Amino acid sequence: MKNAALVSALLLSVSAGAAVAADYNSGFSSPGSLGFLSELRMGVMSHDVARREEGSVDLQAEVLFNAFGDLSDDATFWQRIITPRPHLGASVNTDGKTSYGYGGFSWLFPVYGPVFIEASFGGMVHDGKLGNSSPDHEPLGTRALFRETASLGFDYDRMRFMVTVEHSSNAGLGNWNHGLTNVGARVGYKF
Repeated sequence: MKNAALVSALLLSVSAGAAVAADYNSGFSSPGSLGFLSELRMGVMSHDVARREEGSVDLQAEVLFNAFGDLSDDATFWQRIITPRPHLGASVNTDGKTSYGYGGFSWLFPVYGPVFIEASFGGMVHDGKLGNSSPDHEPLGTRALFRETASLGFDYDRMRFMVTVEHSSNAGLGNWNHGLTNVGARVGYKF
């Protein structure tokens, strides 16, 4: 229940920030003034919603690198598809449940004004349980899992605010495949 209140408070703060960002010029391509770095993100996620490990919180940190190739604000859908931004990150569970490190590629698509959607795909390595040996840990089957995310967010100056859903599983490649699904909010700083 405390996680639901935490996520609700984060969603309210993101909604309030969206009202402030109404007339901002987004700058979605953000070339990055630190060379290869594009963005640094921090997040708070409700861990494994509605499953065995629910009821705890993940603290997340992620770094995104510049896109492969030149990506302008008015890039087409297909130009955005072929120019993903690589990312690396870590998610630490505050209650001793599954923590993990991850990497992959992210694709950001402007919707209207400062509003955007983002998708990512990659992999992760976790410290959770592989088999069904614990009633309060997910049996994840394999040490390495696929990881994908979907986010809705908005830009304001150098800040990026988003609500994110992430899912990870082994896609049936192991004996167990319960996977993890986390929901939360993240804040990014664009270099």
